Amino acid sequence: MHRRAGLPSVRELAEAIGKSPSGVHNAFRLAKVPEQRLTMAIVDRLTLRVRDWGVGISQETGIEKTLRRFVRLWFQAKQEEELAAQGKPPHVSDATRRLLFALSPECSMSHPTRQLPRPHDIVALEDPAAAKTPAFLRKTGLRPEAPNPWHLIHLCRGCQARRDTGELTEAELRAARFALDRRPGAARHYAAYHDQVLLGAEEVIDMNVMGRVQVIIKADPEVATPPYTLNHGELSVDRAHGLLDWGDHPCEDEH
Repeated sequence: MHRRAGLPSVRELAEAIGKSPSGVHNAFRLAKVPEQRLTMAIVDRLTLRVRDWGVGISQETGIEKTLRRFVRLWFQAKQEEELAAQGKPPHVSDATRRLLFALSPECSMSHPTRQLPRPHDIVALEDPAAAKTPAFLRKTGLRPEAPNPWHLIHLCRGCQARRDTGELTEAELRAARFALDRRPGAARHYAAYHDQVLLGAEEVIDMNVMGRVQVIIKADPEVATPPYTLNHGELSVDRAHGLLDWGDHPCEDEH
């Protein structure tokens, strides 16, 4: 944008927007994301100096689209800066993370991003019913502070920025999260999650969560199989009832 505007000097921009030259210089040179008001003042001034917006694009349209784009870019950059400053991503168990990435390997709200999933790409959604639920029923289990899988969604950085600016509402995000449960193969992923809970690999054991998992599993005849055995019959897994039974069970697996 600076180049398209004719490369005005820092002093010219500072005088035009009523800011100090050092402040404008830092906005261009420092790695830190500049303050939003300063950023947009600079962008607004630069757009006024652009003479050619392309074939068929008026100056008014070009300026409007550019300002909207830079607002989105600012929020995205600010969020990435804040995430980097946090150091540690929010706690999500390995089993829950695997479930979410299995249901939605790419961003749940957009086309494939070609970005490798990162721990903080899992975003916690608002729970409007939480305040209506008695405290003793809100969460049970060994790790009550861990989030409910249905209050989590996998978002790319672009969609996280769109959420921050209000382009994506919580209602739209919740609808997208629930839509994942209706995708082909979802029951298989929930069955794997269910088994992780039974085997003790999942840190959170929440009976409300497990009840919903079992509903999804039972709705798929291929997944809601009769009890099966592991470890040459030492362990029987009953997904339909959420039961795990150690003992000596008949096993046809000769390996």
